[in-house]
Formats: sequence, structure tokens, C-alpha cells
Amino acid sequence: MRRKRKVMGKKTIANVFLRYVCLLAGGALLWLLVLFCIFLVLVEAGEILPANYAELWLNEAAEELKEAPEITEEMMPPRSVFGVFRRDGSWLYGTIPGEERKTAWEHYEKSMIYTQGQGFYRFVERDFGEVCIVNYEIAMLYRNAFLSTWLPRADVVLVILYVILFLLHTAVVSRSFGRYMRNKLSLLNETTEEIRNQNLEFEKGHSDIREVEEVLDSLFQMKEALKDSLHRQWDLEKSRREQIAALAHDIKTPLTVIRGNAELLAEGELAEEEKEYDRDILQSVEIMEGYLGMLHELLQADRNGIEAGDRRIPCEALAGKMEDQARLLASARKCKVIFDREELQGEVQGKESQMLRAFQNIVSNALDYSPPGKAVRILFSNREEQGNRYLAAVVMDEGPGFSAEDLRHAAEQFYQGDKSRSRQAHYGIGLHTARQFAEAQGGYLAMENGEEGGGRVTLYFVVHSKLRTD
Repeated sequence: MRRKRKVMGKKTIANVFLRYVCLLAGGALLWLLVLFCIFLVLVEAGEILPANYAELWLNEAAEELKEAPEITEEMMPPRSVFGVFRRDGSWLYGTIPGEERKTAWEHYEKSMIYTQGQGFYRFVERDFGEVCIVNYEIAMLYRNAFLSTWLPRADVVLVILYVILFLLHTAVVSRSFGRYMRNKLSLLNETTEEIRNQNLEFEKGHSDIREVEEVLDSLFQMKEALKDSLHRQWDLEKSRREQIAALAHDIKTPLTVIRGNAELLAEGELAEEEKEYDRDILQSVEIMEGYLGMLHELLQADRNGIEAGDRRIPCEALAGKMEDQARLLASARKCKVIFDREELQGEVQGKESQMLRAFQNIVSNALDYSPPGKAVRILFSNREEQGNRYLAAVVMDEGPGFSAEDLRHAAEQFYQGDKSRSRQAHYGIGLHTARQFAEAQGGYLAMENGEEGGGRVTLYFVVHSKLRTD
């Protein structure tokens, strides 16, 4: 109950969102108030003229317009035009454009002061039998002539400024809200990343947001369940490997006794039928030893699969160790191996034991299928394939090569290739394990037939450092 009260006391995403909405609304009102106050100050200072400034101007200048011998543009309010007509409507002078003069006179005759969107008219009957018609605007203007010429009306500028400030304020608040939520949710990302990497020893994190805390609780429970499940799985795997190793050891002892006794019997004087039985016993023992070899391969693959300790190895050093392994294998089988190594650059990163094991498997496979008296060729080089750099270890034999079915399935577990490369007792482990180890390092395994016959298997290991081009 204590934990539940703790969660219930936390703020919710709705509360956080409401707070940012209030910040947005408060900022919008604040900017409106600030601009309005600035506007009032400028009006009081006379830098912005009131909307009825032209009317006030004309009211004060009415007597002057009636009595002046000639009306000039300086007598008119800003951004207005005028025209002086005779009583019969004929034009005398002024600044009203030619196409609007007739319209202005018609409005005078009808006493219409509205101009349909072009401001207002003011009619002044002069003492000289003339009529002055002034076309002016009701608008907030600037005292400064330059500003009046190049800027919109002051009220329009006020609206534009408010819209700009509101959008900027919205962007700042939105960015702040996004950054706040991203920081709060980053704990979830870190937790899921730890679980994805199976790093299950981390401590539970806490958040001051209720929904995030609830998700963290669920993730922590999932982590604990996954941890228990993995431990059980690891224990089962360990027990299984130990049982298989014990079984292989237990089987090997009686097989050794059987083989030894059968070989002793073969040295004695036996009837033909007894010799045949003895040969059957030795062949059966050889088959059983092959099964034990397969169990050993499976156990070795499991061990290397969980082995830790990636490290960077220079390509030259790794190729040298591979050559040493190949020489040992060839010497044990009394076969010849020819090496060809280009200048190797860069480093590979991975588990050294896995990479050596993968190479050993394909070399062993090539030696098994190489005809007596023929050599196995091994080439090491740097290659670029599909935009990646690799250390390529090519193993070529002069055996029967791969059939079409072999090329499709040879690297599958337990595939024995009984159609083309089946002279020896194989259990479909070597190439499969080699491919697994290569892919674990980031590379891959390629199989093909040589141009002059024989099999050609290439191990590709990713080179992480940049190759020189000189």
C-alpha cells in the first residue's frame, strides 16, 4: 500500500501537459499586454498618430481651407489627396488622380462621404465659389514619413508582431515540453536497452511521472522474470553439456577396450569368417568414434558460442596463426599445403578462438576431400565486398568439388553431402560451425567450385580499421 500511495502522489502526464498549456496561454496574454502597452506609449509620445488624426486635422484646418487663396498639399493631413472644383464641377487643380475626379464630384453632389474601401471624403465650400474635396483615411499612421511610406499601418504592424511573437513563444514552449518529456522517457529507453542487451544486473530507476513509473515497474518485473528464465536456461544448457561430455567420456572407454581387443584378435590366427566378424567390429568402432567426434564438435560450438572477450587482432598476426594450424593439420594427415599471402593491412575484431576454429574446420574439410598426392592451396588477402572491407581466407582443394545441392546446403547443420563430396565419414558439423563463427564476427562464408575443379571455400572476416591505398 505504501508503494501505491507513492505512485499515486506523483504527477501525471496530463498535469505536465496542462502546465505547459498554461505557460503557452499565459505567454500569449503577456505578449499581447506588452505590445499593447508599447503601443499606448508610442501613441502618447506622438510617434503613432490616432486613427482619427486626419479628421482632427481637417476640423482644425477648415477655416484656413475656406479662406486660403490657394490650397497646397502641405495643408492636407498625411496620406490624403485633394481636389479643387468650380461650382459647375469642372476641375481646377489638386492631387486626386484623373480617373477618380469624376467619382469625387459625384459623391459631393450626393453628399456621400464613404468611398467604398478608399477612405472618406470631406467637402469644403470655399469663399471663391470653389469646392475642395479631400479624400483621407481613418487609419493609425506614423509621424515619421519614412515609416509611413515603407511600413503597413501601425495597427497592422501590431497584429503582425503579435503573431510572430506568439509563434516564437509556441515554438519555445513546445521545444521545452519535448525536451522535458524526452528526459523523463530516456529512463525507459535506457531500461529497455539494458534488457535488450541482456544486461540484467542494473538497479531499478524511478521517475516523478506516474505513467513512466508504472511502465518502469512493469519493465523491472519483466527483467526479473527474464533473468530467472535465462538463469534456468543457462543451468539447463550447462547440465546438458556436462551430461553429453560425461556420456562421450563413458562411451570412449569401452570403445577403446573393444578396439584394442579387436586389433589383438586380428593379429592372431582366425578363420576367414572370424576375420570378417573382427573387421565388422573395427568398422563399427570407427563409426562410433565418428559419433563421438560429432558430439565433441557440438560441445565445442556451444562453448565458443558463449565465450566472451572480443579483441582486435592484426590481420597479419591472425593469418600467421591460421597458417600454423593448417601446417599441423596437414602434417598429421601427410598432405601438402601451399600458402600464398598478400600484404595484409588493418585489424579484425572478434573472438580469436572462434575465428581460428572456423578456419580449422574448412581446412580439415579440404584435407579430407583432397586426393592423395594433391595439395591444398590457402590464400590470405584483403578484399572489399559490397562496401565493406574483409580479411579473406581462401581454402582450395583438388577434390570432386561441390554439387549444386552441396552449394545450397553444405553449410547447414548435419548435412553430409552424399552425392559429390562423400568419400569420408562426415556429420555435417564443420562448415556449419565455420559459418556460425564467421557470422558472429560480422563476416560470412562463401562456397564455390574452382575454375579447374575442386572445392573453394572462403572465410570473410570484417576489417575494422581503414586500409591503406598506397
